[in-house]
Formats: sequence, structure tokens, C-alpha cells
Amino acid sequence: MRYLLQLISLVAVPGFAGCAQPSDPEPETQQHLPTTVLAGRLHAKALNEASGITRSQRREDVYWLVNDSGKPRLYAIDSTGRDLGRIKVDGAKHVDWEDIASFTLDGKPYLLIADIGDNDGKRRDVTIYVVEEPEPDQGETEIAWSFDFSYPKGPRDAESLTVDSDNGRILVLSKREIPAVLYELPLRPKTDGRQEAKPLGAVRSLPQPSRRDVEFAPATDKWFWQPTAMDIAADGRAAVILTYGGVYYYRRAEDSTWFEAFQTRPAAISVGDFDKAESVVISADGKSVFVTFEGSNAIILRIDLNLFAAPAQSVSIMTMNFQNLFDNIDDPAKDDKAYLPLEAKQSEAHIAACNEIPVESWRDECLNLDWSDAAVDHKLSVIADTIKQVDNGRGADIIAVQEVENIAILERLRNEYLADNGYLPAILIEGTDARGIDSAFLSRLPLAEPAILHPLVLDEFPERAGDTRGVLEATFRLPDGSLLTGFAVHFPAPYHPTEMRVLAYEHLAALQDDLPPEHNVFAAGDFNTTSTEDAQKNLLAQYARPFWMISNDACTDCPGTYYYARDDNWSFLDMILFSPASSAETTWQVRAGSVHLANRNPDQVSENNTPNRYNSAAGTGVSDHWPLAVTLEPRP
Repeated sequence: MRYLLQLISLVAVPGFAGCAQPSDPEPETQQHLPTTVLAGRLHAKALNEASGITRSQRREDVYWLVNDSGKPRLYAIDSTGRDLGRIKVDGAKHVDWEDIASFTLDGKPYLLIADIGDNDGKRRDVTIYVVEEPEPDQGETEIAWSFDFSYPKGPRDAESLTVDSDNGRILVLSKREIPAVLYELPLRPKTDGRQEAKPLGAVRSLPQPSRRDVEFAPATDKWFWQPTAMDIAADGRAAVILTYGGVYYYRRAEDSTWFEAFQTRPAAISVGDFDKAESVVISADGKSVFVTFEGSNAIILRIDLNLFAAPAQSVSIMTMNFQNLFDNIDDPAKDDKAYLPLEAKQSEAHIAACNEIPVESWRDECLNLDWSDAAVDHKLSVIADTIKQVDNGRGADIIAVQEVENIAILERLRNEYLADNGYLPAILIEGTDARGIDSAFLSRLPLAEPAILHPLVLDEFPERAGDTRGVLEATFRLPDGSLLTGFAVHFPAPYHPTEMRVLAYEHLAALQDDLPPEHNVFAAGDFNTTSTEDAQKNLLAQYARPFWMISNDACTDCPGTYYYARDDNWSFLDMILFSPASSAETTWQVRAGSVHLANRNPDQVSENNTPNRYNSAAGTGVSDHWPLAVTLEPRP
């Protein structure tokens, strides 16, 4: 068998390289990963509940902090935590100061203090104070302006605030709403009196808790999903959100709003096994992120981002089950009678054929689903929107897709809905599945040799031959000239015997073994292996883990890709498997921390935070599967 990928580079939390004393040399880390070190401690004795930190607009190595309770004071430190001075804010009240931000307006530097904490959800109004930034040894300062604000649906607890200087807005992120909601306010209101925060929408890119997480959090004190601080970089292109679980780093495209940027997948950076991470700031040069904690003499962590940029050569891979992407033209060679316009379903022959279907929901779909031109258009549009959420709108470089009727409908998706995404002609070879659903590839990488369809022959189950799909093999040319062979798979469904999936795994292993050793290899698709079946039969341990890296082993905060409501149970039906080439000159690897669910399109998510099955009549949903994505890069 081919080489087993070393999992340590995949499952390690990205960015946490351990902590060293400031005088120690910084530890060496894997290329392209940020380095996290202990930068120092907060030396000011009065600074024992640090709840917010921001950079100075006057001096590069000065930072301002606030406590969340006590006297109305500002505290100045350097990047190691050395006490530089404290400032009394004349006329300010201190109820629950939870964050602080800095900005420049009309050439003057300012600090904004956010008295927005509301643990009990009882404050009708919360308060913003703005002061002109003082010198650290100034002693006291006065309020330049202030205002109260409220939320449109009643009190909200919040600890995260930042200033969008380019647009003259304040952004506030709620803490206890699930998911957290982003609000905006004017930086300097044009009218007096109380302001009302405008809700921009939920930030679903942050980790979301399961029902069990929420139920057990009071006992375990694990609130990893709750935001406690955020900051926008000085150049206005990067931002960080801090939760009790880690730091989430975002990049914003020039033509995007911050709300849109917060819907993209962030880079997740652990802050280690420390409690009460409360404050975060990006340094003035944008090369580091500092995180502070509550408590006396609390530590300061510094995350250096100098290695964080994506390498010049990388390739992203996505797998997506399209859930019945059919055209609406009857194909006599396929059982596509459910996917026709309603007017084409009125014949006695069609009705009689539908009434032969034993499953009620399938029978109803066959009789009543109106697969009109508008339904097909809408289905294609939501699929395209889902693809575009990966790689900042570009879509993954290679997409393995399942449940596509024919190459014509896939080419329509590529040419009409993904026309600007640079995909080459689709790769699909018709198989023998009775319904006519096939696996396929969309790719920006060129083919190095013709694609091949390897039929899945199940001699032991001849009566089920019409419900199987072959493995589509395509070999792509990577940016460095080396080869990447992909297998697009769609294994027999879970209602078939386990032995059919075992034969499918063995079929895939044989295809992998036949490849030359200089090929990097991945397999992606719907493996139809439920978590229950895997627990009972140990399929992945026997037929996958010895030969492949498995995406779900390296996907943090991922419940699964498919949800069985009847059993309240998640499964990774969809997976991406990877095996590197044997030759060091041509070996690629999975980038640490890159495996993720591509489920940030709101159409994909139901009210229960599960995959939202497509419903053409209601015009809702995308697919009953959530896609997965991963990034490959050359191994150093």
C-alpha cells in the first residue's frame, strides 16, 4: 500500500506552537503557520479584569486597556505588559466596560470606550464614550462625545466592538445570541439622544455549539462559541474575532463589507488551554495579534502572522453532493420521471409509473414535483452561490460532485452561473445507475491524461446493479508540474447491505494501488458510511485510515455533513481522502487547519442548524449534504 500520511501535521491546532518566555528564542514552526508565544504579563496591579485592548494611534508600541468593572480608567502598556500610565476619564460612568477601540478622525487620534456589557440582559441603554487619545502620563482626559444606544429587539449582552473607520461606523457583535449577531452604529451620530443599533445579520462563520454544548456549558464552563472581543487592522483589510475557543482571522476584499467578510471562512488560531481570553488587538504594522486575559498579572500572548500568508502554490479541493441536479427533459434511458415539469406529468402512463414507487415521499415527488425551468434555474443558482463561498468567491480549484444527471446540466452550471470562475469543461462519463445520477469533476487545473470511469461491479448483489455508481478517475497537472489523481466516488446508499460499501472501499483501494508512486492522490465524494455503521463495523479503521488521511479526522468543530433527524445523529457521509506521492520532489500535503465544512451560505442551513434540503416549491435550501473543502500545498 502507498504511504500513510503523517496525521500530526493535520490534526494539530493551527497556530499553537506552545509558549516560550519572552527571552527564549521563538520556536520553529511549520511553514505558513503563525507562531504563538508568551509576550509578557500585565504589570499594573489595578488592571485585574482586562476586558478590552486597542493600539495607540500616536505611538506604535503603546496599547490601551480597560477593566470591565471598577473606576473609569484607561491603562497604557507596551507590548510586553509594562505599565506606562493610567488615565482618569472625567464624567464617565463605569457600569460594564467591555471593549475599547481606537481610530483617527479629521487628523485627530481618538479612543472609544464601550460600556456595553449586560450579563443579565436588563440594560435598556448601553453607552459609548469617545475621548481624544491622551499621552500615557497625562493623568486624566475629558469626554469628546458620548451617546447611549439600544437594540431593536431589547437588551443584548455584548463584549466585542470595533470601529470601521473607512465608513464611519461602529460594529458591535453580540455574545449570547446563537449565532452571534453583528450590529452597526454611527461613529459620530448626527442627532442627539439614544441611537438604535442596526442589525446586519448573524455571523455563522464562527464555531456554533450543539444543543449538548449549550446544555452542559454551565457545568463545564466551556463557552467556546461566545465572542469576547474583535478588532480591525489599521489598513482596513484584516480583522480578528476572539472567542473563548480561539482567535478567528478574516481578510476583507476591497469590494466587500465587513459583514460579508465575516461570512467567509476565517483562519482559526488556538490560544491554548487558557481561561478567560477577553481582549484582542492587531498590532499597528498588522504583523501580530495580541490576546490578553482576565486576572491579576494576566499573560499576554502574541501571535506572529509573518508566516501566515498562503503559499504561492496551493490547490483547494471541494466535494459536494448536489442532491438531484437534473435537467427537466425526459431521458428514456434514465429513471428521471420525478424531475419533469408538472404539465409533463399528467399522462396516465406517468401517474401509473409513479404509483408503483413504494416510498411515499418519492411517490409524491414523482407525481407532484414541478421541476420547471424556474426550478432548474433556482437550483443552479444556489449551487453556484454555495461553490463561490470557497476561496473568497473563486470556488475550489477542483470540485468532486455527485448526483448530476448529465454533462449538459453541469456545463450549464459552469457556463451560465460560474462563468467568471475559470473552470475548464466539466468531466463526466455516463454510468449505469438506473436514475442516471453520476459523479463528475469541475476543475481549473488541466487534465494530464484522459479521464476514466471504473464501474463498480458487485457480483454478489446482481439485483442491485442498477443502484451503483462507478469511480471517476481524473489526473490533473498541479502548479509545480507534478500530478494529482482524483477519484470522484458515490458509494452505495446506507439502506444497502454493508458488504456493498466494503466492496466499494476495496475497489477504491485497488485503483489507488495501480497508480504510479509519483502521483499525489485524493478521493472525494459521498461515501455513504454512517457514523452508526462505522461504530458497529469499523469500516474507516479497516478500509480508509491505513491508506489515507481522512478529512473528518482533521475537521475541527465539524459535527458532520449529513444529519439524520429521526435519530438526532450526524454522519460524515461526505469525505475527502488524501495520500501523498512517494517522491519527495513531487509530494504535496494537506495544509494544517484547512479542512472545513463549506456551509456558510445561509440557504444551506435550516432553522435547526442542519443541512437544508432543496425544496423547489418553497424556493429554499441547497442540498441535504454539507460540502467539505481542503487545501493542498507542496510539502517543504
